[in-house]
Amino acid sequence: MNPDTPDLRRLLQQREEELAQRVLQLETSEALKTAIVDHALAALVSTDATGLIVEFNPAAETMFGHRRGDVLGRAVAEVMIPERFRAAHVAGMRRLQAGAAPRVMGKRLELQALHADGSEFPMEMVLWRTDAGGQVFYTASVADLSERHRAAAQIEQHREALRQSEKLSAMGGLLAGVAHELNNPLAIVMGRAGLLEEKCAELPAITADARFICEAADRCGRIVRTFLDMARRRPPQRGPIAINTLVRTTIEMLQYGLRTHRIELLLELGEALPAVLADGDQIGQIIVNLLVNAQQALAGSSGARQVRVQTGVETRRDDREQRVWLRVADNGPGIPPALRPRIFDAFFTTKPEGTGTGLGLSLSRSLARSHGGELTLEAASPGASFRLSLPIGGEAGLAVAPVHLALSSAAAQGRVLVIDDETALANMMRDMLAGAGHDVRTADGAAAALTLLGAETFDLVIFDLRMPDMDGAELWRRIQALRPALARRMLIATGDTLSADAQAFLRNAECPSLEKPFSKADLLAAVARCLQR
Repeated sequence: MNPDTPDLRRLLQQREEELAQRVLQLETSEALKTAIVDHALAALVSTDATGLIVEFNPAAETMFGHRRGDVLGRAVAEVMIPERFRAAHVAGMRRLQAGAAPRVMGKRLELQALHADGSEFPMEMVLWRTDAGGQVFYTASVADLSERHRAAAQIEQHREALRQSEKLSAMGGLLAGVAHELNNPLAIVMGRAGLLEEKCAELPAITADARFICEAADRCGRIVRTFLDMARRRPPQRGPIAINTLVRTTIEMLQYGLRTHRIELLLELGEALPAVLADGDQIGQIIVNLLVNAQQALAGSSGARQVRVQTGVETRRDDREQRVWLRVADNGPGIPPALRPRIFDAFFTTKPEGTGTGLGLSLSRSLARSHGGELTLEAASPGASFRLSLPIGGEAGLAVAPVHLALSSAAAQGRVLVIDDETALANMMRDMLAGAGHDVRTADGAAAALTLLGAETFDLVIFDLRMPDMDGAELWRRIQALRPALARRMLIATGDTLSADAQAFLRNAECPSLEKPFSKADLLAAVARCLQR
């Protein structure tokens, strides 16, 4: 056929137009695919059948920290996969090349990915296969899960904090019952020890033993009150205290345990320290917790066991505020670095099961901060070192021991009715009051008390809130109706001040209360105040 004929020229022109249209379509398709790949939020990485990278989009550059030109032609395992996982990846590629059925195609996989700086991060990957021009390609769509994992970790932290809060809330409710059950026998121990001390005044050895029993029971009572005060958020009873005196008093109580554990106590107390304005019982509890923790930490040590207690005064650089500090350090095994950030968490403990509750350090830090102070774990080797700092206040040298109100010889005396379902406690109060010249009758419950009140006259009624036949609130209303003159001369002696109904009654009642356990001086002072109303 002559190429110059019109028919052939038209055919060639038509073929050229069709070819140009197909080229345009291919260019348009390629531009569209490039735009999709380049602007995709997910990282897209394609390899050939051998695992060499043939495509690496901008999102992949951002995610992995590599430039596209630097990774094309490199093995994907070398670029994206941590070294410890590369052997498994290579083995999988060989199975695919040998014709084995794919195991992971189209599935969402969570893996560890390798960044250009050597760090690792979690990723989610979906892999698929493409056959083009007789060749096999594999493409992975990758999402960075770092933010998702961080969010999940924060949610878990909030859940853990909520669980801890629920535990503390449950503890507060439990303490209401425990305090009543524990404070009654503590009141008996403390009261009877005080009476024994009075009876054996001419026998120094027995007097000293009775005093130690009384002090130990009083300390137990203060510990219970500390928990109760935190649960009901009552402000502490603060006054100027001398930290050195408090340290010596605490060590005297714990001396036996330290000595029997063959622990050498080294005291380095600063001289003429200013007083701190604080609740002596609460700060004393911090010192007890720190010393007991040090003693327990040294229990398994084979060498020399030492606990060093130091005090001093410092001026903070930031605000020039003076503070008194106390350090308790031991030469035990110390606290592993991984556990140090959690050492003050509630219910976290490094002690063996059955040894600790995980509340001591958490409680101690809370008490320190409520005083405007701080409790910190210092860097120490060997052993552990805790440092307590408190702002100064008050006058130096003031005694720490509690001061009880003394009754004068002219104190009012009267007929007193003591109502308590625990006979031993009622009898103890009777003996205390009778020794001070009061005429005392006892009743083991509300029914017996109402019978006595109907037949006899009394100047004062002391009663408990928790009794089996009738609670104190109802008894209080009955007595007011039966003996209106006693309305201002009723004293509540109770170990339950935390429960909601007890708090509501104490808030609305016009009569004073005495919290168990109490000393004889506390009881006599409260009775004197009531009789003077």
